[in-house]
Amino acid sequence: MLRLARFLLAPVLVVAIALLMLAQFSRPVAPPPVLAALGERPLVIAHRGGKGLWPENSLFAFERASALGVDMLEMDLRRSSDGELVVIHDSTLERTTDGQGLVAEHSLEQLQALDAGYRWTADGGQSYPYRGQGIRIPRLIEVLEGLPEVAKAIEIKVPDAGLEAQLCQLLEASGQGQRVLVGSFHERSLQRFRELCPGVATSAGPSSVRLLLTLDWLGLGRVLSPSYQALQIPERHGNWPIASASLMRTARDRGLNVLLWTVNEQPAMRRLLELGAGGLITDHPERALELLGRSTRISALDE
Repeated sequence: MLRLARFLLAPVLVVAIALLMLAQFSRPVAPPPVLAALGERPLVIAHRGGKGLWPENSLFAFERASALGVDMLEMDLRRSSDGELVVIHDSTLERTTDGQGLVAEHSLEQLQALDAGYRWTADGGQSYPYRGQGIRIPRLIEVLEGLPEVAKAIEIKVPDAGLEAQLCQLLEASGQGQRVLVGSFHERSLQRFRELCPGVATSAGPSSVRLLLTLDWLGLGRVLSPSYQALQIPERHGNWPIASASLMRTARDRGLNVLLWTVNEQPAMRRLLELGAGGLITDHPERALELLGRSTRISALDE
């Protein structure tokens, strides 16, 4: 029995010592410029430019959301068949435009000939107020140049190594590297981008989120030295809660800003802010601004 106890105790001690060493040498991340510049208040982030208000991922939506007074614009990045970085969420064109087929199989000229306001409706399809208004799928460079002072959360939608290098080069050439937060559901893309653009802030990929959740559940969050500066996560994934009070505390301890998506109703916004959310990614930024007591300036915008 004594031999068995010693046999079991040895690996436990090794693990305990390793964890103590990890905790001793782990370091939280410093707030990146893109987030530090926005201060300590909860952030209002317009999901795809505020797709509950205007045609998503359009320059029109980004300009209107900026005029509304949001802190950050969230957008999605793909590439045309001729290698241009374009801002669109879906891999196909049918849901948001009058076109058909894969984005990646269309040239920039073909993509920008489409009506990106064609499908938007606020009344279940009774009216389509933005059809024929000249709203296009924008190039990323158009968004960067058109709104240079507004912070942006850019999601890489396809695991394409060429896209990561192209994005890095564009951010460096435009001087926008300190104004963006880059994320992706593809860990390979995030790792590649971090290698190419180490000075640009990134959010955690899915594997990193799972690791943080596990460490938090085990009470070992302090051993983590994050390679990212923010979490972009939902409140729940299916039946599994993700955004807990414990995770929020662990994230803050590691220097991470927690940005929650996609939160559209004010009761949920209030609950998550009380829980410790650092920002709300929402289709309805006007509701978040109103909840926070910030002027939306929406009455000054043309309908």
